[in-house]
Amino acid sequence: MSQVVIVTGGAGGIGSPICRGLAQDGLKVVVADFADQAGKSLAEEIGKQDGEAIFQKVDVGNKASVGQMVERTLKRYSQIDFLINGAGVMSRAPVQEMAEEEWDRVLRINLKGTFLCSQAVSRHMMQRKAGRIICVASGRGVAGQPRAAHYAASKAGVIAFVKSLAVELAPHNVLVNAIAPGATDTPMSRAGSTEEEWKKREAVPPLMGGLTKKEEIIGLIRYLLSEPAKYITGQTFLLRTPR
Repeated sequence: MSQVVIVTGGAGGIGSPICRGLAQDGLKVVVADFADQAGKSLAEEIGKQDGEAIFQKVDVGNKASVGQMVERTLKRYSQIDFLINGAGVMSRAPVQEMAEEEWDRVLRINLKGTFLCSQAVSRHMMQRKAGRIICVASGRGVAGQPRAAHYAASKAGVIAFVKSLAVELAPHNVLVNAIAPGATDTPMSRAGSTEEEWKKREAVPPLMGGLTKKEEIIGLIRYLLSEPAKYITGQTFLLRTPR
């Protein structure tokens, strides 16, 4: 049977190319997202291109919703080989003006969501003695980010969570790693930036911390899910030098 992957935030700016790329590789893809229409449309698109994908609506910050996602996936496919924790949100405000509710919202999706999804899926992987979990962190979790301290804190938490979970799951042959892209051309990254500011970002050379390309993200994920990466765990891969 083909391998099965759940991609949370699967309908988003980074999640959707991940879903498309893994479907092209022959994986059965579960597009897990809170956005009904976008998620269903992506699953249908993949199906029309001879891939296999289903949509599962999920609120990653809600334990019951995550449990239903996992239960429905197992009912459909009987196994989960890979989990990509890609669900994330961001907003911009200086710490002094940041609403407590907004801090809670970002931490709930980005960090708690990663915990809940990893918790639920890893139970199944531990029983099978096989599996890989990849969490989408950010270079801002290493370098910080002005006017987005909640986002940077959530991603730093993801990086620490990955290191801890990797040690716990190593005896069960389950690998856990993080990828930390730099700024990527998505609606979420563009929010709050002017067109002029974005053009300046695009002009920065890659090795000087320029934009991360979506192809680089899916390329790294493909490697981490491959046979040659079978002993790599607890690592965070920076796709750009944080600046």
